[in-house]
Amino acid sequence: MTDPTPAQLVAFRAYVQAGSLKEAAHVLGVSVGSVKRHLTEMYARIGVSGAMEAAAALGWVTLPGETAPCGWRGSCSRPRGHRGHHGGFRAIIGKVETA
Repeated sequence: MTDPTPAQLVAFRAYVQAGSLKEAAHVLGVSVGSVKRHLTEMYARIGVSGAMEAAAALGWVTLPGETAPCGWRGSCSRPRGHRGHHGGFRAIIGKVETA
């Protein structure tokens, strides 16, 4: 794992706090493509495939060790085989430090 660059961390923090690529781009004053590029490059650098895994790899959240039957990496009490959206890391957004 290679550490993310400062710019990648700024983009990721903005994405986590804003909740969308569009809002993160607006907050940072850059294009959506720039935010997306920083996130994609950061995920590759730290060896993850998405925002929730990135937040865990950076130590911002802790993921349970088991994968639910639906593929969700947290605990899932929904009916087996459902296709609903879990909301990703935004459900725990209040736990991400803003410093």
